[in-house]
Amino acid sequence: MTVSAMLGAIVVGLVAGALGHLAVPARDAIPRWLAPVLGVTAALLATVVAVLSGVDVRGLGLPGFIAQAGCASLTVILAATGAGRRSGG
Repeated sequence: MTVSAMLGAIVVGLVAGALGHLAVPARDAIPRWLAPVLGVTAALLATVVAVLSGVDVRGLGLPGFIAQAGCASLTVILAATGAGRRSGG
């Protein structure tokens, strides 16, 4: 995995994590710092899965960006809604 792929995943994860946190009605269910952390982790995981699948991440392009952003947003949304259900919110 290249440094540029990792930096791209971090940026995508931070943005998607923050936007995913704003999109959830139960956004107070998880701390503000946790959403970007989950987003970055999920975006990096999507990049690792792409590398293990044989995808050349140097030219990941739009499909890779969509996969990273989708994984990051979905992870934050699922974490916030799951925590919101447990806390009664």
